[in-house]
Amino acid sequence: MDAEQRRRRNRNLIIAVVVLVPLLMLAVWGLSLAGSAGFLPWQPEPTRIPITPFADLQSGGAAGTPAP
Repeated sequence: MDAEQRRRRNRNLIIAVVVLVPLLMLAVWGLSLAGSAGFLPWQPEPTRIPITPFADLQSGGAAGTPAP
């Protein structure tokens, strides 16, 4: 391999990195926005789970907070 081929290969590698890194960053940013909005390609509809606050807490015998 002569110097010209090495230079050409290095130039092509640099061009590939300069093009692919921003594209990868853009894809990651887009997926993070889609994930936070609930629109991921592999998640057609977000899972809806009803949550009752403090439903699983055992009452310690007290009916509530005593008034001061």
